[in-house]
Amino acid sequence: MKKMLSRVVIGGAAALSLIGASVSGCGSTPPIGAGGNGQSGNAGSVTVKLDGSPGSQGGNSGTTGPAPTGDANCGTQTSGASQQPADVLLVFDRSGSMSYGTTSDSNCKTGSTCTQRWSALTTGVTATLNSTASAINWGLKLFASETGGSCGVTDGVEVPIGANSVPTIESTIAGVSPGNNTPTAQAVRKATAYLKTVSDQNTKYILLSTDGEPNCAASGNTTTNVPDTIAAIKEAKDAGFLVYVIGIGPSVGNLDNFAAAGGTSKYFPASSPDELTAAFASISKAVVSCTFALAKTPPDPNNVAVYLDNNLVSKDSANGWSFGANSTSIILNGSTCEKITSGAAKTVRVLFGCAGEPPPPTLLF
Repeated sequence: MKKMLSRVVIGGAAALSLIGASVSGCGSTPPIGAGGNGQSGNAGSVTVKLDGSPGSQGGNSGTTGPAPTGDANCGTQTSGASQQPADVLLVFDRSGSMSYGTTSDSNCKTGSTCTQRWSALTTGVTATLNSTASAINWGLKLFASETGGSCGVTDGVEVPIGANSVPTIESTIAGVSPGNNTPTAQAVRKATAYLKTVSDQNTKYILLSTDGEPNCAASGNTTTNVPDTIAAIKEAKDAGFLVYVIGIGPSVGNLDNFAAAGGTSKYFPASSPDELTAAFASISKAVVSCTFALAKTPPDPNNVAVYLDNNLVSKDSANGWSFGANSTSIILNGSTCEKITSGAAKTVRVLFGCAGEPPPPTLLF
């Protein structure tokens, strides 16, 4: 029986649902498109529908035979695939100083031309939330909490991480006014505890946005609390949650030590709404998932090829591709992942090949 290559289209970086699979001949027998029932025809191609029903046949003569079987497709067909989302918990400082201007350390008074830090934050994040809702599951944690005293941080989150959380996050932020102190260490620990309860398989991150040094010690005193905050951020990273940091306003100090503890090297400074929007956009690109779930496990993991914009990618855990757990997903790594997150590459395809047939260096179909 004739052997075939089955192309599995995983999709682009944003909308990644499979709608069909094309197959073309491999092996030594005549290609599909030759006539059936003893009749000859010109070589062509066959498009196989995902449900296994017959599709269209190329060639200008011959009799259309039955749809190829699983064996004819090297034992595989798949019904769909999708990009795995990332989970990102926004941990936002709503302390009293968030009512100050983005370029000054004084309150934005009524009628003044300054831009309030909290207003700039909400403007910046809203654009990002709406543009990434299909690729990132967002959640929200605020500090200090509106109840529990000036350094209080309640358990849990204001908005749980979820695929449809953006409208709730927007309405929650819109209803909040700055107030109280800056219990950053306590908020990060509460965020870490919450993320440990989120049971999906997505990669999880914390996005911490603050306008100054933490000033709530573990004892409850309003004193500088930088060392404990660094320790809390490191605990989050050690639990598997990288921490990105945005610093708002002119007096945030050096937050690079926070970012370094969280495994992200440098913080993002922002002193205007545009800079905040850019910071959120950069972080969102960095966390977009490079994991692509397969609807079915490949019957032969040794005969799988991955293509980025139709160009073959090497199987390499550093800068190529690798299998996820149980070979049910494809993970793009290093520089290959960066091409997806930066938008430089748009399409990922997977080819389930035939035994003894090397994958082509490029896909022409």
